[in-house]
Amino acid sequence: MNATTHAIFGVGALAGTALLAGVDPPLWAYPVAAVAAWLPDVDNPRSTLGNGLSRSKNRVWNTITRPPSWALRTTSFFLVRTFGHRTLTHSLVGFALFLVPVWLLFGAFPELFFALVVGCASHILADALNTPGVPLLWPLDWRFRLLPGGIRSGGLAEAIVAVAATALTTAGILLLHPGIGGLI
Repeated sequence: MNATTHAIFGVGALAGTALLAGVDPPLWAYPVAAVAAWLPDVDNPRSTLGNGLSRSKNRVWNTITRPPSWALRTTSFFLVRTFGHRTLTHSLVGFALFLVPVWLLFGAFPELFFALVVGCASHILADALNTPGVPLLWPLDWRFRLLPGGIRSGGLAEAIVAVAATALTTAGILLLHPGIGGLI
């Protein structure tokens, strides 16, 4: 899946999980879930986060984003060279390794913790729709797919899935936040 589809899935997963859990996440949690949905692809140097953040013409923004951009690129290079793409970060082991620091850092902020966890989990589930699937039980080489054969990343099927996910996400957000219906 591409970065836009992952962001849609992250926001949709937050809205859907909130509806099921009977909670009402604040509006700021949706962009957090969208960015968290990009996290498992940090093992790919060409991904949104793996490529870093400092590609702006604005000197101030570049100064601010240079340290995290360097950290993201270094992490991406290390992960892809050590484990490869779609291995550790797309597995239950990787998800558990993500949960521990997120809980330690943000456990006192349940809405933030919820958005980060649901967004990250949505990425793994979305990639389970793709043809290669995900190695949930990594380091075992067994691949998990939600659809037999899966769908090709970047193809027409992904676009259709993204449009359907956008419609469901919009409906979920409007159910959770009926006041924003007038803004659309």
